[in-house]
Amino acid sequence: MSKLKLFFGGSFDPIHNGHILSARQLVEATQAIDITLLPNALSPLKQQQHCSSEHRRQLLELALADYPELRLDLREVERGGRSYTCETLQELAAQYPQQHIGFVMGLDSFNQLDCWRDWQKLCEHAHLLVIARPGYQLALSAKLEAWLADKQSTNVEELHRFSRGKVYFCQLQPLPISSTELRKQLATHPQPAELSRQLPSAALEYIIEHKLYGA
Repeated sequence: MSKLKLFFGGSFDPIHNGHILSARQLVEATQAIDITLLPNALSPLKQQQHCSSEHRRQLLELALADYPELRLDLREVERGGRSYTCETLQELAAQYPQQHIGFVMGLDSFNQLDCWRDWQKLCEHAHLLVIARPGYQLALSAKLEAWLADKQSTNVEELHRFSRGKVYFCQLQPLPISSTELRKQLATHPQPAELSRQLPSAALEYIIEHKLYGA
């Protein structure tokens, strides 16, 4: 039986169908027990979020209502302030001592991993699963490449065999949607039909109702 629990980190500002598709595909591709979306309060690499924590929470809950297999963990949002992944992974490893924790991030975030607090310690608490992002290629600093050398795994079975310490690059069906581009579209007041294929319907209705992102 699988011991692998996945936690999908990110701003989700806003959550979109690409996030949901990736989460569902990850469970299937890795044969994990489940996957939990883990929104941050504020990334240390960003000056601010584009939408308040409360609105992002509402959007996540609305978006996930139709997907009971996808879970939501609001610990970083509730903690407030800047979110440091190493602290969260340490918490999760202590909370689930019998499980293998896998932290999911986008390739754009992984390229900047050596800017994160205590980044060298992340794999002491979990595996890292990196998924491709539209428009991004692997571009690592020399120190990050050296750190990765003995951790990268090409075999998903190692995520089950070892409790932590591996970095696995996931190949998923691409869905070229980005929160950045969605915010740009919303700021130009598009018709809802233009966004209905990119955003869950309940989340889109909420964005329009509350005039988020300039909608």
